[in-house]
Amino acid sequence: MSTIVQFFVATRASARAALLGGPSASRTVVECGNFDVEEALLDWEAHCAGRSFEEIAEAGLPEVLAEIEDGPAVFSLSDTLVRSLGTASSSEIDELARWWVERKAEDGAELDPFVALGILRELAELIRGERDSEEHVYCWAG
Repeated sequence: MSTIVQFFVATRASARAALLGGPSASRTVVECGNFDVEEALLDWEAHCAGRSFEEIAEAGLPEVLAEIEDGPAVFSLSDTLVRSLGTASSSEIDELARWWVERKAEDGAELDPFVALGILRELAELIRGERDSEEHVYCWAG
């Protein structure tokens, strides 16, 4: 489980450089925490793409851009997930949040519905923001 999770937009090189200290404070960052971000990225992608969790994991997603064993990691959000969240309507984000809460409950984990919705809404807003053609959406977890 990640203590701190930060979604951010950066170039690939800047995202790698964020490994040790997290994303630059000069950028827009969506900060949240206390959930397994790698598992969440797999869950969201599976749900949005209509594929199984196992199929997504076997495809090597989410891409681990950089990591330190037993320490922080930087993940690259897939193009499919970025596109899905970036074009999702408010009701689709709401539905994804409800589904995520139910999925976690099935695993015996409690996830506050308002927190889940807040994370997904803020992430979608970050994705919809302006970014250069060389920038992508990443997640730092530590």
